[in-house]
Amino acid sequence: AFPAGYRSDFAARAAVPDIELMAQMSEARPVAMTLYRPLEAAPGALRFKLMRLAQPLTLSGSLPMLENMGLKVLDEHPYRVAAQDGAPIWIQDFGLDSGLGDAEIEIDTLRPVFEEAFGAILGGEVENDDFNRLVVGALLPAAEIVILRAYAKYMRQIGFALSQAFIRATLAAHPQLARRLVELFKARFDPGVQNGAAARAAEHAAAIEAALEDVDNLSEDRVLRLYMALILATT
Repeated sequence: AFPAGYRSDFAARAAVPDIELMAQMSEARPVAMTLYRPLEAAPGALRFKLMRLAQPLTLSGSLPMLENMGLKVLDEHPYRVAAQDGAPIWIQDFGLDSGLGDAEIEIDTLRPVFEEAFGAILGGEVENDDFNRLVVGALLPAAEIVILRAYAKYMRQIGFALSQAFIRATLAAHPQLARRLVELFKARFDPGVQNGAAARAAEHAAAIEAALEDVDNLSEDRVLRLYMALILATT
């Protein structure tokens, strides 16, 4: 069932997890994926296999999604896997540069967050924009990035002078502060952990204040402080 190109590029043991993923696919579940890091990969390098029933995702569709997540697409190898009955399965293997350089990539932590976010973007459940850089940069799930995106749109509604693009770039430049802002929101509003919520929120606010001392750009500082003020003012 596998084309010659796939058999040339992958050892049999590497095909086994792909076969297991494809065995779970159906018309009700036409997409499967896996993010991985080869043992011999250069610093910051990742690979991403996207499997789709019947037809591949076009490059014009996949590149914007991956690039908005802060990834640079280096190459793409498509493989058509024949089926005894029904539609074929297409495997697209993308070579990616995470932009993290020599920073250690915790692939086991990143994989589920990335795959869930990419699936949500592909399915149109969340917006495809630069806020999604926080998936890789801050290991934030797509559902938590929605919180930051919503506050940014509220800033536009109240006439905040700085642009949405600048707000997105600010969060991408300070991923750990973005993560702390989400933690502050969750400390205040997560209905499952309300015991001691006020104390935890105060701790997160203090940590954000301390981290803001290291933000040199005044406009970026203004954006991040407004985020904190809006979260603290939310009821």
